[in-house]
Amino acid sequence: MRSGLVIAGVAVAVVGAGLLLSLFFLPAPPVNSRFSSVAISDLGPNATNPWIISEDSASQGTLVLTWSSQGPVSVSLYTTVPCQGQGVCPAGKPLVTWNANTSGAWSYHGAVGAAYLLSVLNFGHASTSFVASLTETYTVPTPSQAVPAWALITVGGLFLLGIGGIAMFLGLFLEPGIYRPPRSGYATLGRDGVDPVGEIGPEPVDVRDA
Repeated sequence: MRSGLVIAGVAVAVVGAGLLLSLFFLPAPPVNSRFSSVAISDLGPNATNPWIISEDSASQGTLVLTWSSQGPVSVSLYTTVPCQGQGVCPAGKPLVTWNANTSGAWSYHGAVGAAYLLSVLNFGHASTSFVASLTETYTVPTPSQAVPAWALITVGGLFLLGIGGIAMFLGLFLEPGIYRPPRSGYATLGRDGVDPVGEIGPEPVDVRDA
């Protein structure tokens, strides 16, 4: 057994295990929030009021919409597309719709667009008030987070554990001492023709000359 190699392997493996354990103490990614609200104090009978909501685009986020009114209204939330000229227009079917309600709540998780349109229609014969809020919560990685920190730590920890395990294995099963290559059985001479290590014996004698 080679104790030095075993000790080095244990040290490297401990460092790798420490890296893996540090994954449990990584801080959560920062969460960004965006809050938008609208208040309509006098929505006349059979009147429609569109509300364009600007949001931050994100590949993953959460939207929460809540609204209420004094009288029954119809409310629809749309994704938008650019219109000719300026502004935005509804894109296809609404994400959610309430017909003749006085309140509503809706939540969504997934890709978040840059803008939404909330349409409010008063079906009643009298004016009513309307309030609504849309909250967006999302995380946007910075360029330095293109490769997540947990992935780098995991790869580094597993690599060090592997190196440490190999070092411990070799240290336990290799015999102590310095290993030298076996002699080939053929002597070599130095540049001046002299045997450098004394491995060449006396010159053989021809018995026929005796």
